[in-house]
Amino acid sequence: MSKFFRLALVAVALCMMSMMAMAQSTVDGAIGGTVKDPNGALVPNATVTVKNEETNKEGTAMTDSEGRFRVVQLQPGSYSVTIDASGFGTFTQSKVIVEVGRVTSLDVPLAVSGVGGQQVEVTAEAPVINTTQQDFSTNINQTSINELPINGRRWSNFALLTPGAVPDGAFGLISFRGVSGLLNNNTVDGGDNNQAFFSEERGRTRIPYVISQASIREFQVNTSNYSAEYGRAAGGVVNAVTKSGTNEFHGQIFFYDRDNKWGARNAFSFLTVGTPPNTQVIGLKPTDRRLQFGGVVGGPIVKDKLFFFFSYDQQKQKFPAVAAETLGTYNLTAAQIATLNSRGVTAAQRAAALAFLVNETGTVPRNRDQYIVLPKIDWQINSSNTFSATYNRLRANSPAGVQSQAVVNRGITSFGDDFVNVDSFNARLTS
Repeated sequence: MSKFFRLALVAVALCMMSMMAMAQSTVDGAIGGTVKDPNGALVPNATVTVKNEETNKEGTAMTDSEGRFRVVQLQPGSYSVTIDASGFGTFTQSKVIVEVGRVTSLDVPLAVSGVGGQQVEVTAEAPVINTTQQDFSTNINQTSINELPINGRRWSNFALLTPGAVPDGAFGLISFRGVSGLLNNNTVDGGDNNQAFFSEERGRTRIPYVISQASIREFQVNTSNYSAEYGRAAGGVVNAVTKSGTNEFHGQIFFYDRDNKWGARNAFSFLTVGTPPNTQVIGLKPTDRRLQFGGVVGGPIVKDKLFFFFSYDQQKQKFPAVAAETLGTYNLTAAQIATLNSRGVTAAQRAAALAFLVNETGTVPRNRDQYIVLPKIDWQINSSNTFSATYNRLRANSPAGVQSQAVVNRGITSFGDDFVNVDSFNARLTS
């Protein structure tokens, strides 16, 4: 009985911890604030209704005894807010922006109801100003993701625009506050997006990305002082949410072509030609062309209830590598030849060895073909329950692509193939 009691106690504790964890969310936002009368007095028991302007999903709350309210678990987007209180005119404000991981604050002034009622309507977009949270965070919204220039379309690189973020080494990592890039946490729709072996964001440097930039709605970069639900990090936390369908059909197509035919030669790209001892080093500029293309589409399956989103992203790249030596031209000095002669190395053996090394330098054919598909379903079951499911599939094939840099100090027979498969599924019920 004693053992059973202890197990039951542990089970209850785990359930309580699970409920506490579920009470927090890293995938949505909230609207909160205070309601006051014309004299600045707080208004209790006012009814607050918020409606998503893209899906018509509603949320409600009541102001407390101090006139405060907060409507939580709101999908990022644009909302209209309506406030009704006895003896006061209706207050309505549209274009209230909700961002992931943040509370959008409103200070609502009500007008006294006159004959026939009086209504206050605000149509200007409410700015998102963080006045309640103590964390150091920056949100990268859809406008920034769409309009800012980026090399390679790896969406998380926009985190370098936030305070305290700098590149960490040559492997594409990001350091926050000087902490190692191996101590960050990256999530997409609340799901783990970390590469476990190297403790980095999935994709590392050998593939461009695992989640398409076209699939990301927005993300938040938490530099420090973030709350416990983010966890698992001593550095920064990059918290992203994907796009969803709405009551209107929307789509996008994209095509990017990057060709080094119009660029400069890599300053470290050289090739040794000739037969030892008569060799010379020449500059080399191999082909490097990258095509990225795809599109997204989203819309309603059942208006106000069921929505879909689908994204397709493909990248084809032809980028031959340069296997470069580091010993110069292989033309031996008289002292080196004398040393080899003293050790019994003949001229024929010297020539054969040097010819082998020269043959190990040069260009290595290298290609990459990668595609990503992401289907997503959002279901507004009723006013209290929503369900979403997302599947992301990546397939990347790159013969001789393990060494991804332009110039590699390895022999042409030492390049390995790189094949990456990633499948992730995320299902979430919010009640």
